[in-house]
Amino acid sequence: MKRILTNREASPRSVPFWLLVVCVLLVQAGTAFSGEHSIAVVVSKKIKPYMQVVKGLEQGLERKGMDAFFLSPSESQTRVAAKLVKNEYDLFVAIGPEAGQLIWSMDALDNRGKIYSAILDPDKALKNDSLGCGVSLQIPVDIQIKEFAAAFPELTNLGLLFDREHNQAFFENALVAGEEQGVNIIPLAVDSKKEIPRILKENLSRIDCVWMVPDRTVISEKIVQYVIKQALYQKKGVIGYNSFFVRSGAVFAFEFDYTEIGLQTADRVKAYFDQGECNDLMPLFHKTINRKMTRSLGMRVGGEQP
Repeated sequence: MKRILTNREASPRSVPFWLLVVCVLLVQAGTAFSGEHSIAVVVSKKIKPYMQVVKGLEQGLERKGMDAFFLSPSESQTRVAAKLVKNEYDLFVAIGPEAGQLIWSMDALDNRGKIYSAILDPDKALKNDSLGCGVSLQIPVDIQIKEFAAAFPELTNLGLLFDREHNQAFFENALVAGEEQGVNIIPLAVDSKKEIPRILKENLSRIDCVWMVPDRTVISEKIVQYVIKQALYQKKGVIGYNSFFVRSGAVFAFEFDYTEIGLQTADRVKAYFDQGECNDLMPLFHKTINRKMTRSLGMRVGGEQP
């Protein structure tokens, strides 16, 4: 059995305890993220939001030595996949759904570290039981409704415009979250774009606002502008999820700073290398209230006098 010396028994040449502690901490720090790991960053498209994520990632990691691959017609997924396999990267970061689908579909990368970023719904996009971790663009539905209720204290009936095929589960979660906040979620369910005029005509009179969420059937610039126009005719507001909605006349929208998303992704990378694991992070978001439009519609905003 190893004998531990007491202070009295220790010789004058014994290493002081405080110095041992410092040495241990230095060794541990050396095993943490040092910036020397090889990282492959796969980007779905060379567009501004994704480039801002890359910028935030570089800033957060304080490095520019990552290998970046952009999926495009000139750089096919097959060619990118071959490059990813050829080099023995320590970690793969996917920015955008197409990049995530590529990385998560490659059997050769099954035992490698993977982190996703700027993907709206990773569960649907990646279709994989072992998702790894990352930063989605999905704000939990209960937090969204809580923000709506705080912004508009008189909001009672909120109409959710969605396609059953794509967002039925989201609607069901919204029903539960709405009950907790005292907000009735009215389904404005459609199966095609052609149904939108009829659904709005039948329901606008019984709701306070139309809530539009990412949905491939009911979302396009023309549809957003049409819904806002029809709602305004009935003195109703529209709630959306990016700056285009507010510019088009919506009363409220969530917005993302994609550089911040990149910084959050950098935190996930550090956690992966420092701790051997990482958890998902809810994306940072900002709220915009269109005060000019709320005044026009006579909508009371939280914090304002009735």
